[in-house]
Amino acid sequence: MNKAQEKPTVIKLGGAALAQPSTLLSLLEQVQAALGQRPWVLVHGGGALVDEWLCNMGCSTEKRHGQRVTPAEQMPVVTGALAGYSNKALVSVAQTAGIDALGLSLLDAACVPLLPVHELGQVGTPDWQKIADQQAMYAQRLQVLLAGKLTPVVSSIGGLADGQLVNVNADLAAAAIAFVLEAELVLLSDVAAVLDAEGQPIGDITYSQGHALLAQDFVQGGMYIKLQAALEAASRCRRTTAITSWENPQQVVALLQGQSIGTRILS
Repeated sequence: MNKAQEKPTVIKLGGAALAQPSTLLSLLEQVQAALGQRPWVLVHGGGALVDEWLCNMGCSTEKRHGQRVTPAEQMPVVTGALAGYSNKALVSVAQTAGIDALGLSLLDAACVPLLPVHELGQVGTPDWQKIADQQAMYAQRLQVLLAGKLTPVVSSIGGLADGQLVNVNADLAAAAIAFVLEAELVLLSDVAAVLDAEGQPIGDITYSQGHALLAQDFVQGGMYIKLQAALEAASRCRRTTAITSWENPQQVVALLQGQSIGTRILS
C-alpha cells in the first residue's frame, strides 16, 4: 500500500481488541507512526461486549452468515454497547496512543446511506448505489474532520431514511466508508488471514478468486462477511484491501508499508 498517496486509509478493528488493552495501545501507536501524516479512519465492532450484555439480561443471540440478528427490543442494548461503551473506550485508548481521535457512529458521521435488512430485525446494510450516485456528499463530513487532522473512530450504529436506528455489520460499514472516501481498507480480525479447506492461510488473491472463495463451505460466519466486505471495497474503490490479525502490530505495520501480509485482494 503506497504511503505516498494522499487517499485515506480505513482500518476496521474487532471489538475483542478492547479486552487486550496493552496490545491495542501498542497497535494504535504503531499504526499512527506508520501512517505518519496520512489521514485515516478507525471503524470498530463490539460483538463480544454485545453478547455479554445480552447474556446478562437473559437474552439469546443469533447470527446468520456473520451478521447479528437484532430484534427491536435488543436495539437499546446493542446501541449502548457499540456506540456507547465500546466507542468511548476505544477513543480513550487512541488518545492515550497520541491519536487525535473523535468518537462517532455511522449516524453521527452521516456518511453511509443504509437499506433495511428486515429478515435480520433492526439491521441495515450499505446502499451501494446511493453512495455511488452521491459519493461527494457522503464524504463531506468525514473529509472536514480528516482535513482538521482528526481521526474519526466510528461505531456501526446507523440510521435509516425514516430515522430508525439500525445495527450494521462493522466490516460492511468499514467497506462502505472506504468506498465513500476512495480509501484503502484493512480489516483486522482475530485470525491472521482467510484460511483454506486445510486450515492454511490464503495470501494474495484476485477479485474473481475471492468471489470463488465465498462459494466454498469452509468460508463461514464472521470470515464470510469479512471477505464479502473486502471484495465490495476492492471492486468499488479499485484499491487493494486486506484481512489480517490485530494481535501482531508489527505485521499490521508491514502491511501498511506494502508488504504481503494476511489475505489481500489485489486491485
